[in-house]
Amino acid sequence: MSVTFQPALYYEVTARDNNQDCVNYEQTFTVPQFYSNAGTNCFVTCGLCGQHMEILTATLLDPQPEVS
Repeated sequence: MSVTFQPALYYEVTARDNNQDCVNYEQTFTVPQFYSNAGTNCFVTCGLCGQHMEILTATLLDPQPEVS
């Protein structure tokens, strides 16, 4: 499954760790405010093993967070 991001927007995403060597293997995590940057090269990284996680879902936040 591939998620398409629009540039410069915030999403709520869920991501799963698919690294069999990590204690987080097959666990799913929610990132409540994920910034899409340019809309490409969007990654969630495991804090334990440092590997990119598979992004399963992405929901555009509405309203978008205020950034100061």
